Amino acid sequence: MNFKTVMSHCFTASILLAALPLAAASGVTDDNACPNIAGFMIIGELEHVTIEPEDLRLKARIDTGAQTSSLGVSSQQSFERDGKQWLRFSVKDPDNEKLIEFEKPVLRTAKIKRHDAEAMERPVIKLKIKLGDIEVEREFTLADRAQYKFPVLIGRNVLAGKYIVDVNRKFSGQRIVEQEE
Repeated sequence: MNFKTVMSHCFTASILLAALPLAAASGVTDDNACPNIAGFMIIGELEHVTIEPEDLRLKARIDTGAQTSSLGVSSQQSFERDGKQWLRFSVKDPDNEKLIEFEKPVLRTAKIKRHDAEAMERPVIKLKIKLGDIEVEREFTLADRAQYKFPVLIGRNVLAGKYIVDVNRKFSGQRIVEQEE
């Protein structure tokens, strides 16, 4: 199944999920309304993400309009290791305000389009994250996200083929854990 097909199914499923309360209220139910969502995890517009293996838990905004995910960093410094470009960067742990330091190789530089501003270039690194019960390793751009409410932005490179976004939900993974206890 290609990316466009998956995203089409996700979009269709999102519309159906938004319409479920209306359908239930009107007595209309169809268990086969969207058979292609099996195996997808339904997440909300805001979720917690854990960066592994550091076990750093951060709030994330889910953005289906963003191609690449982004991580907010407090500082970053470029250096060379074995003839390759690396980055040393820090991320603030919201639980204790301490800076967690990372060192990752730079995979490439991405040109990021911005509304009402010129495109900018950002370094791209790979991170292993856990969102809900699913652990993936994906590319993230690094940026100063201090002016934003959420330090992580999850884009389509993480969502594709694994998640469906229900904009009526927030921090659904956390609620599921609390309900199981």
